[in-house]
Amino acid sequence: MIRLFRRDGLELMLNVDMIKDIAADPDTIITLLSGEKIQVKNSLSDVLTKIKAFRIGMDEENRNVDDHESNERDNKNRPG
Repeated sequence: MIRLFRRDGLELMLNVDMIKDIAADPDTIITLLSGEKIQVKNSLSDVLTKIKAFRIGMDEENRNVDDHESNERDNKNRPG
Protein backbone atom coordinates (compact mmCIF):
# COMPACT_ATOMS: atom_id res chain seq x y z
CA MET A 1 0.00 0.00 0.00
CA ILE A 2 1.10 3.55 -0.64
CA ARG A 3 0.36 6.72 1.33
CA LEU A 4 -1.36 9.52 -0.57
CA PHE A 5 -3.40 12.60 0.30
CA ARG A 6 -6.87 13.40 -0.96
CA ARG A 7 -7.59 16.94 -2.21
CA ASP A 8 -9.19 17.74 1.16
CA GLY A 9 -5.94 16.79 2.93
CA LEU A 10 -7.10 13.48 4.38
CA GLU A 11 -4.50 10.73 4.34
CA LEU A 12 -5.25 7.71 2.17
CA MET A 13 -3.55 4.32 2.11
CA LEU A 14 -4.09 2.84 -1.34
CA ASN A 15 -3.65 -0.76 -2.42
CA VAL A 16 -1.62 -0.43 -5.63
CA ASP A 17 -3.09 -3.67 -6.99
CA MET A 18 -6.48 -1.94 -7.19
CA ILE A 19 -5.30 0.82 -9.56
CA LYS A 20 -6.63 0.68 -13.10
CA ASP A 21 -5.09 3.93 -14.36
CA ILE A 22 -3.74 7.30 -13.29
CA ALA A 23 -4.25 10.61 -15.09
CA ALA A 24 -3.13 14.19 -14.54
CA ASP A 25 -5.50 16.77 -15.98
CA PRO A 26 -4.07 18.91 -14.20
CA ASP A 27 -5.07 17.22 -10.90
CA THR A 28 -4.02 13.63 -10.36
CA ILE A 29 -6.98 11.27 -10.66
CA ILE A 30 -6.62 7.58 -9.85
CA THR A 31 -9.20 5.21 -11.28
CA LEU A 32 -9.61 1.97 -9.40
CA LEU A 33 -10.58 -1.39 -10.88
CA SER A 34 -14.04 -0.86 -9.35
CA GLY A 35 -14.47 2.29 -11.44
CA GLU A 36 -14.20 4.58 -8.41
CA LYS A 37 -12.14 7.72 -9.07
CA ILE A 38 -9.95 9.28 -6.39
CA GLN A 39 -8.55 12.79 -6.77
CA VAL A 40 -5.30 13.27 -4.85
CA LYS A 41 -2.96 16.15 -4.03
CA ASN A 42 0.08 14.08 -4.99
CA SER A 43 1.54 14.71 -8.43
CA LEU A 44 1.45 12.00 -11.08
CA SER A 45 5.22 11.55 -10.81
CA ASP A 46 4.99 11.28 -7.01
CA VAL A 47 2.33 8.55 -7.26
CA LEU A 48 4.39 6.64 -9.83
CA THR A 49 7.53 6.96 -7.67
CA LYS A 50 5.63 5.60 -4.66
CA ILE A 51 4.28 2.67 -6.68
CA LYS A 52 7.74 1.86 -8.01
CA ALA A 53 9.28 2.04 -4.52
CA PHE A 54 6.51 -0.19 -3.18
CA ARG A 55 7.06 -2.76 -5.93
CA ILE A 56 10.85 -2.72 -5.42
CA GLY A 57 10.33 -3.12 -1.68
CA MET A 58 8.00 -6.08 -2.22
CA ASP A 59 10.52 -7.66 -4.57
CA GLU A 60 13.29 -7.21 -1.99
CA GLU A 61 11.09 -8.69 0.76
CA ASN A 62 10.32 -11.71 -1.42
CA ARG A 63 14.00 -12.08 -2.28
CA ASN A 64 14.95 -11.89 1.41
CA VAL A 65 12.39 -14.58 2.27
CA ASP A 66 13.70 -16.77 -0.56
CA ASP A 67 17.31 -16.22 0.60
CA HIS A 68 16.37 -17.01 4.21
CA GLU A 69 14.56 -20.22 3.20
CA SER A 70 17.47 -21.21 0.96
CA ASN A 71 19.96 -20.62 3.80
CA GLU A 72 17.82 -22.72 6.16
CA ARG A 73 17.75 -25.58 3.62
CA ASP A 74 21.53 -25.32 3.14
CA ASN A 75 22.11 -25.42 6.90
CA LYS A 76 19.89 -28.50 7.29
CA ASN A 77 21.69 -30.31 4.48
CA ARG A 78 25.19 -29.69 5.83
CA PRO A 79 26.87 -32.70 7.39
CA GLY A 80 27.48 -32.04 10.94
